[in-house]
Order: sequence, then structure tokens, then C-alpha cells
Amino acid sequence: MKLERRILKESLGILIIASLLSSLGGIGVELVKEKILLILPLLILLPALNGMVGEFGIIFSSRYTTLLSQKKLGKTKFMNKALRKHYLLILGISILCAFYISTLSFVVSLISGFKIDPIIYLKVLSVAIASTVILVSLVSIMTVIAGNYSIKKKEDPDNILVPLTTSIADLGSMIIFSILILLFF
Repeated sequence: MKLERRILKESLGILIIASLLSSLGGIGVELVKEKILLILPLLILLPALNGMVGEFGIIFSSRYTTLLSQKKLGKTKFMNKALRKHYLLILGISILCAFYISTLSFVVSLISGFKIDPIIYLKVLSVAIASTVILVSLVSIMTVIAGNYSIKKKEDPDNILVPLTTSIADLGSMIIFSILILLFF
């Protein structure tokens, strides 16, 4: 029972903050909803991108806590070699996935009767890749910062990092996606 109380105590605050942050992301989407509704691939892309970045955030935070428990993080200022290697691997895979989901959103749009324009495809692809690179980097940085902070407070990073990374991914993907749509369209 003591373990459950500790987990609840460490997790409750971050879960409330994570819920609030995720809710705020809708404001960014509201600003560009007309463009998203006019360009069907963007509408299809947003939930896929949002989920993808959240999952990569969870993978990175899990790897961080695994390296921490194996005592392989060391005393480096930010990221050691093993964590940096994992970050670069996730970044490369996420770029491939951004390409894949952008292309798939166009295929689904084509099947639905949306007229394909190569310039729009390149813009949507650029938005997806830029969003992915920015968000995977942001989530990775926040994971390391929050993980180091929780260690200093003698709390278990496992209880904090997953809700934090998913909420940053939710909020960030909607806001960054919206900003990039404003810039590209």
C-alpha cells in the first residue's frame, strides 16, 4: 500500500498538469481550422502525427529510465553517448514515419476525391517532417530535464515522464502543426 501511495503522490500533480496542457493544444488548431478543413490531407495527418510523436516520446522516456536504472547515464551534463544514439535513432525513424503518414494521408484523400496537387503534397510533407523533428527534439529535451529534476527530488522518473512527454507531444503537436500551417499555407 505504501508503494501505491507514493506512485499516486508523485503522479497526481503531473497528470493534472498534463491534462490541462493537452487541452490547450486545441487553441492552436482552432486558429487554422479553415485551412485544415480545406486541405483534407492536413485533417487526416493531424491525429496520426499527434499520436506518433507521443509514442516516440514514451519510447524515449522509457529508454531514459532504463539507462538510469542500469546506471548507464553517468554524470554528463545533458545526454551521454547511449542516450544520444537512441535520440538520433528515434529522430531518423520519426522522419521516415512523417513521410509515410503524409503520403498515406494523400492516398486516403485521393480515394476520397481530393484533387492531388504536387505543391500541396510537398507543403504537407514539409509541415509533417518539420513538426516531427521539432517535437521529437522538444520531447527528448524535456524528458532529460524532467528526469534529472525528478532524480534530484528523489522521485521515480517513471511516474512523471510518460504523462509529461505525452502531454508535451499533444500540446506541442497541435501548436507547432498550426504555426507551420500558417507559415506554409
